[in-house]
Amino acid sequence: MIRAMASQRYWAFLSYSSKDAALVKKLHARLETYRVPRDLIGRPGLDEPIPAKLFPVFRDRDELPLAADLGATIQDALAASRYLIVICSRHSARSQWVNEEIRYFKSIGRANRILALIIDGEPHASHHAETADNECFPQALRFHVDDHGRITDQPTEPIAGDLRPGKDGWELAFLKCIAGITGCGLNALTAREKKRSRRRRCILAAAGLLFSAGVVGWWDYTRTKVDYFAEISTRFGVPE
Repeated sequence: MIRAMASQRYWAFLSYSSKDAALVKKLHARLETYRVPRDLIGRPGLDEPIPAKLFPVFRDRDELPLAADLGATIQDALAASRYLIVICSRHSARSQWVNEEIRYFKSIGRANRILALIIDGEPHASHHAETADNECFPQALRFHVDDHGRITDQPTEPIAGDLRPGKDGWELAFLKCIAGITGCGLNALTAREKKRSRRRRCILAAAGLLFSAGVVGWWDYTRTKVDYFAEISTRFGVPE
């Protein structure tokens, strides 16, 4: 049962294996510093107007205060998060912590607010014994959880971005997370990011031209000055 008094102070909770911490640290920084395109800010989102920034995002159990009951503290952080982003890998598929975080998040009625980001392994590889070790989805992500918090045998299909080679790539997978959290259409986000990228390139190109013009101008000024004083030394016999 959802804790009614829990304030949703986090935009997302990142659930992951500690063995994938390097990538998660990068994702966390990108999520918290990402600026939503200006013309989308304030538009209706899934629950509330689209914000300018997705801050804060809960990344690590190290962010938790000291507590006698660590499990209850993590549950509080999960209940205080609007979305759960699961970093899916062969490590996280075998992580008891990750599986429990997903199970609990589903048990409080937020199964439709879980986003998956695949970084290695294969989805649903556990369907066959010979490929089971390559599974990247934790059990609680692959199956529905009932009202009592029990994992059932009813399969589900997670919404996932894919960072594996030859798949979505970092930018598209990241924008899928942003679209899922904000309720923006993915096409709208990608179009605006392309426009933003073109604007950055134009600014950099203009800055480069200004810098080049400044260097050429300084070189020409210096050359003219040297030539001028060289002529003075020639005309008046002043030693150089």
